[in-house]
Amino acid sequence: MLLKGKNIIITGAGRGIGRAISIACAKEGANLGLISRTLEEISETKDIIQSQASSSKVVIKVADVTKYDDLSKAFKEFYDELGQFNGVVANAGYSRMWATHEFINEKFSEILDINVLGVFYTFKAAYGFMKKDDKKDKARFLITGSEAYPYAPQRLTAYVASKYAVVGMQKAMATEYKRENITFNMVLPTQVDTRLLRGKNAGDGNKPDHVLNPTELNDYYLFLLSDDANKVDDTLIFTYDIQDIKKLLHDAPVDKNDSWDNFKDYLKEKSSELYEKVKNLGKLIDFIISREK
Repeated sequence: MLLKGKNIIITGAGRGIGRAISIACAKEGANLGLISRTLEEISETKDIIQSQASSSKVVIKVADVTKYDDLSKAFKEFYDELGQFNGVVANAGYSRMWATHEFINEKFSEILDINVLGVFYTFKAAYGFMKKDDKKDKARFLITGSEAYPYAPQRLTAYVASKYAVVGMQKAMATEYKRENITFNMVLPTQVDTRLLRGKNAGDGNKPDHVLNPTELNDYYLFLLSDDANKVDDTLIFTYDIQDIKKLLHDAPVDKNDSWDNFKDYLKEKSSELYEKVKNLGKLIDFIISREK
């Protein structure tokens, strides 16, 4: 098991990407501290985990990531029940769509509060409880970003601003805490079948083909939390690039798709542009190859 005995904290774990990550981490042996604003949803996540990975300890807390005191209290309780944190996933997110000149002021602020302030509060509340004493097993802080950085789709100004902001935050924090055995990395998904994208239709089985299922993101988070990523720091993983890699791996000759070392020259020949985007992600690509065998 990739995460056996590790303690992983995940915000926004009540549904969507957060729920999928939580289940995946539990199946890999992690103990979990899960946060959501809704007791019903976070309880359902816990029930699913316990039905599929009964050996994992799961602690749930209802908290709003925009309220530091509530978040700090929840993290202290996670520490008391689980011990030091090996990984923290700042996953809670929110978005609404309007023309910029018509954007409701309060909603603009709410999006920034959840998506930016929520990441800051999550790190601040977790910092004192993170396991930082072993450079061979560093603490991990992961952020769920978005393809809104750098593509900046229209009518999503607040969301775009928030996703640009967390990229800058990650870079600043990775530099600031480089000597403290904490790594900072981000998964930037393309469109995913969640309520953030499809509202109440999420999970109805009728998503467009280009929209990912939340479970299709699991390997990115598992990789970044695993021992394989101990030296990976301040990295942005764009899922649309890796989806293209997966297609090329599928079509590659058998002697070219069994490892990054064997695949990279083939990739460079097929798409030099894609190679340049992922050439520093060889460990991730090896991880994906091993998971799909």
